[in-house]
Amino acid sequence: MASDLSFPSATDIDRFYRENTGIEVFRLRLKRPKVAHQDVLIDQVEVRREMSERFGPLIEVPGYIFPSKTRLAQASSCQTAGWKAKKLCHYLDSTPIIWDVTGGSGIDTWGFEQHGAIVHVTEVDAALVDLHRHNGQLLNSERAVHFQPAETFEVTRPFSAIYADPSRIDPQGERVYHPSESAPNPLSELPTWFRAAPWVMIKLSPMVDPEEALRCFPSCRFLWTLSVKREVKEVLLLCHQEIQATLPERWAVDIDLQGVERFAWKIEADRPAPSLSAPKTFLYDADAALVAARGIPTIASHFNLAQLHPESRLLTSDQFFSDFPGRIFELESIHAPFENAWPEGASVVVRGFPEKAEMIRKRMRLKENAEHYLLATCWLDGQRGFLRARRKSA
Repeated sequence: MASDLSFPSATDIDRFYRENTGIEVFRLRLKRPKVAHQDVLIDQVEVRREMSERFGPLIEVPGYIFPSKTRLAQASSCQTAGWKAKKLCHYLDSTPIIWDVTGGSGIDTWGFEQHGAIVHVTEVDAALVDLHRHNGQLLNSERAVHFQPAETFEVTRPFSAIYADPSRIDPQGERVYHPSESAPNPLSELPTWFRAAPWVMIKLSPMVDPEEALRCFPSCRFLWTLSVKREVKEVLLLCHQEIQATLPERWAVDIDLQGVERFAWKIEADRPAPSLSAPKTFLYDADAALVAARGIPTIASHFNLAQLHPESRLLTSDQFFSDFPGRIFELESIHAPFENAWPEGASVVVRGFPEKAEMIRKRMRLKENAEHYLLATCWLDGQRGFLRARRKSA
C-alpha cells in the first residue's frame, strides 16, 4: 500500500492561488510553512502558471492535484494524451480495459478514461500512487492503482491493450533516449506484455529515430511521430502480438492545442531522396513532425519539389503550393554570408548552416521582423549563403 496522504481541497487551492498572485514561485518556497500542504499548494500554483497550455482541461477540474513541475518533464500533455487514447481505443472494444504499466503523472491514464476505458495502473512511486488514487476518485473513474513494479505485477485477467511510457531517466539521474535504456525496458518486457494483451502502445523519446524504433520492434503495426504546434513531442508505436508480413504504417501528425489534427501525413519509406537544386522562387520548410519522421522524400515527391542540399531540409520550386504542411517563403534575393545590409531586420532561420541563429542575428545586428526572413543555408555542392525571403504562409 502507498502512504494514502491527504491533499488540499479545491477551495484550499483556489484560495492559495489568489492570495499569492504576483509572488514568484521561488519566493513562495523560501517561506516557512504557514498552511497545511504548503509544498503541494506551491506545486499547483507553478503548474497553473507555467503549464496551462499543456494541462488546461485538468487544471479546470476543481481539486485536481498535479505532481511537482520536475516530475512532469516526461508527462504527456492533455492534447497528446487524448489523441493517442482515441487512436488506441479505435482498435479495442467499446469498454476496453487497459493496463498502464507506467502510471507516472496520470495524464495518459486520464486520456484513456476520457475515451471510455477502465485503466489498471502500476506505479513504483508511493507519492504518485497517492495522486493517482486521489485524482481517480475526484474524476469518478474506475481506475485500479497497484503500488508495485510492472515487472512483478501478476496478471490475473486479459487486458484489451497495454500502454507503456518507460522512464527515460537512468539510476544516475541522466536522461537516456534508446528504449533499451528505459525502465521498464520495453524490449525485454514486450513478450510478457503480449501474453496479457494483443495490443501494446509504447511511447518513446521524440529523439528516437523511427528507423531504429522499427528495427527494435518488428511487431509494430503503426508508428506515429506526433508534434504539437510544430514541436515534436512523442514517437508512438502500436504493436500487435501477431507479426504481419506487410510493412508498418508510418505517419507524421501535428495537432493544435485543442488536440485537433492540423495534418496527418503517411510516410512512404521507399521514396528516393529528392533531386538537388539552387534556390527557386519558393522555399518550403516542412513541419517538424515530417522532418523527424524522415518524411522529406515523401513530401518532396508529392509536391514535385527539389531539395537545396542533403544537410538543408529546405525544398524549392517555381510553383506555389498553399497546402504544403509547413512554412512557405518567397525568395527575394541571394547574398553571400554576412554581406549586405538588412535595414528592415529579419527573423533568422538556420538550415544546414554552421552558425547558430542567435550568433547571426548579433553579428548582422538584426532586429526581429516577422515578415522578412534571413534563411542561412546551403545548396547543390555545398555553396553557402543567406536567402532574403518573405513569409507566404502561417
